[in-house]
Amino acid sequence: MKHPHTLEIARYVVDKAVAWLKEAGAVQTWTRVPPPTLSGGQHQAGTCRMGDDPKTSVVNRDCQLHEADNVYVIDASVHVTNGGFNPALTVMANAYRASGNLLKAWKGSKVRG
Repeated sequence: MKHPHTLEIARYVVDKAVAWLKEAGAVQTWTRVPPPTLSGGQHQAGTCRMGDDPKTSVVNRDCQLHEADNVYVIDASVHVTNGGFNPALTVMANAYRASGNLLKAWKGSKVRG
């Protein structure tokens, strides 16, 4: 089952999209809010929120856990939500960026595992 807040966000975004389209002159719109059951085709994200505040996020801007040294989460988990398109390129770009910072930190440390 999908989390109720995910469905709430979906309804909100659908309503906003319809309003924007009508304001832009759309004569007819079609909407589809996803069902509460699981389905194929979605891109899971948001289980390890990225942010500066350890009270409201799991990883920092370099995808490093706030609560544990030398643990990184470099995947779609750090995205709170995805946009309207496949997030693969965003995931890869962030992984490239975060991995570069991880490598710099690793090269600069005196202890290596």
